[in-house]
Parts: sequence; C-alpha cells; structure tokens
Amino acid sequence: MDLPALQLGHEFEPIPKELHSMATGQPFDTCLTCQCHLLQDGVGYLVEKAVRVYPDAGVQDVIFEYAMCLTCAQQLREELSVESRQRIEAFFRERVDLVARREALLSLPDPLRLDNWLAHCLVTGTPRSACTEYQICAQCDGGDLLYTYMPYFLSAQAMDQMQELISPHTRQILDDFMDTHFGLPPELRALLQDRLVFL
Repeated sequence: MDLPALQLGHEFEPIPKELHSMATGQPFDTCLTCQCHLLQDGVGYLVEKAVRVYPDAGVQDVIFEYAMCLTCAQQLREELSVESRQRIEAFFRERVDLVARREALLSLPDPLRLDNWLAHCLVTGTPRSACTEYQICAQCDGGDLLYTYMPYFLSAQAMDQMQELISPHTRQILDDFMDTHFGLPPELRALLQDRLVFL
C-alpha cells in the first residue's frame, strides 16, 4: 500500500511478551525463511501469530507463529499474483485509514501500550475480547517493537473476507509456504488453509 514514509522518534519499545515465541518464551531470533539473526539493531522483520481462543475453558492457543525478515517478506509478497495484491490493497484502502488510526493511537495518554493497538480488528472493528480466532501482525527491529502502521490484529471474519480476493495462484503459494515451514498434519492444515494472509 502507498502509505507515507515514517520517521520514528520514540515510537518503539522492547518487544512485549505477547509477541515472543511461544516455543521459547523469548523474542524470535531467526528468520523463518533465511535463518538470518533478527535481534541486531537495524534488522527489520515481521512477526505474525495466529491465535485461537477457547472461551469455555478460559484458555487460548497459538496455532502458528513466525518471524520473517523484511527481505524475505518482500520476496514472498512478490510471488503472490499481481491481481491478489491489488485486490487486498484495495480492500484495506476502502476499510481502513491507517494514517488516521496511527495518529489516534499515538495521541492516547499511553500511546505505546500494545493492548490499545490490538483492542479492535483493523478491518471490522470487532473487539479482540469477542474474537475466538485472530491473527496478530507486528513489525520489529532488533529487540524492539515498532509502532508504525502496525501492530494490528485481524479477526477471522476479516480473514474470511480477504480469502475471497485471493487468486488460485496466490492460494497455492500460501499453502506451499505453510507446508514448507510448518509441516502441519492434514486435519490442522485443512483448518488453517484459509487463514494465512500475507500482507
């Protein structure tokens, strides 16, 4: 998406625990794709987590999670069909003013509070507390979380809407990505088949 470039002054903080790897309890330290080290200043990367909530049991589970350097993320994005990328960008343009959202969040008394940025689905506005499934997307640099146009979360409803925009070619690229990096059993793969949305 064509968004104004950001010059960050103080809009970052050490990566909060919610964005740490569930496997290690620590910040992600390597890129899922190229294995480069992420925790050095100046190394930009994305973190994505898919979460399922079980309200009756009062627990939640991370279905999948990963960190990917910006170089690998851009390479993956370029593999997606032009048509899919254009449709997804238009989808966001029509539903979200990312510049206004960021300005509003940074004007709050506690602007660098992750819970504020993840309080409502970026697309539908649904409160996170009302979602049983969602994905968190964040941008980091070294050991810091950056408050750019991210972090945000997408509800299952938003992801379902986005799946309708994706071409068969793009769906295959994303399915192959899941198979390569997560090696999921068939029943879980079927559950997640329409959940990976790479922005």
